[in-house]
Amino acid sequence: MAGSQPTESHLGLKLLLGASLAVVIGLAIGALILPGETAEEDTAAEHMSGVSQRVYPSSLVGVLEQPVEQQWALPAAVAVVGDAFFVVDAGNGRILKLNESGRVLASFDSDSYAGQDVQHPMAIASDGSRLFVANSLSAEILVLDLSGRLQKVLSLRPIAADEQAPRPIGVAVASDGGIVVSDADNHRVVRLDENGGVVWSAGTGTRAGGSEGFNVPGALAIDEAGSIYVVDTLNGRVVKLSRGGAFVAEFGRLGDTTGTLSRPKGVAVDEEGRVFVSDGLMTAVQVFAADGGYLGFIGRQDPADPASTSLFRAPAGLSLAGTRLYVMDRFVGLVTLELFGPSPPEVDVVDESG
Repeated sequence: MAGSQPTESHLGLKLLLGASLAVVIGLAIGALILPGETAEEDTAAEHMSGVSQRVYPSSLVGVLEQPVEQQWALPAAVAVVGDAFFVVDAGNGRILKLNESGRVLASFDSDSYAGQDVQHPMAIASDGSRLFVANSLSAEILVLDLSGRLQKVLSLRPIAADEQAPRPIGVAVASDGGIVVSDADNHRVVRLDENGGVVWSAGTGTRAGGSEGFNVPGALAIDEAGSIYVVDTLNGRVVKLSRGGAFVAEFGRLGDTTGTLSRPKGVAVDEEGRVFVSDGLMTAVQVFAADGGYLGFIGRQDPADPASTSLFRAPAGLSLAGTRLYVMDRFVGLVTLELFGPSPPEVDVVDESG
């Protein structure tokens, strides 16, 4: 209930670099079945013929592989607030609060709150003073303060009478306090007011595409103008919506060649309108310009070497803080990258073969 305090624990920092792209694809097809996808859909995914060789400039700062004295399981997302990192430890049903050195300051789970279960949290967002957690299997958004105190629970209900209970796997917070939630099972994106009332919904309630709707909407981001970016997972794209929920544009399309997306997972938008999308099958972060043009990808240990192994195995949630991009990889851990910009030189390799 509101006012309950979280438990305390500690950890240290480890570093890990690299993973083979061949192993990655095997893991992605054989084991990486995330909420919103079925085994049949994932095993039907074709072998990737290759990511574009246009590299978006960045440098690796470090990788937090695992907590010392604890372990996270399939971490899904991260929110950065000041010098604190809030990690969604989906497999263990908790949120971990870490400092910059990787030490766990607190853990928020079902034991932290009397009468309130934390059931497979999938996403997290912050307005700078509060945390908003997509409590996926409970059809709820949990609102916490930065110390982990539960402030309120927003219960989600079906938009239409014939729909299933919502399953939120994405959440974002607008500057006016509005909360945007993606409902994977009903293929909707819903905007709520601060008390959980529905302001609008986008999508048909069933699998759709084009400007009509979504096929498993996932991670969300909001830019400085209030536009909303939706990972449309099984349509292989990111959809841009207006503040009022109208279709504006799309980034990428389903595929396995330059500028396409195979299994998009996370999304972030910088102040220039560049869109960063993690791709679980391509094991990379794809980057698009504000007008939809393809800028390149992030992922090689050695950006200039086409044979270099990937930094990632299953990149998922993204968070941007200034020029730092944080990538929550479900198997590698928390990857921190420094981005070069605002108009970075490109590292090009001629091979664009598919």
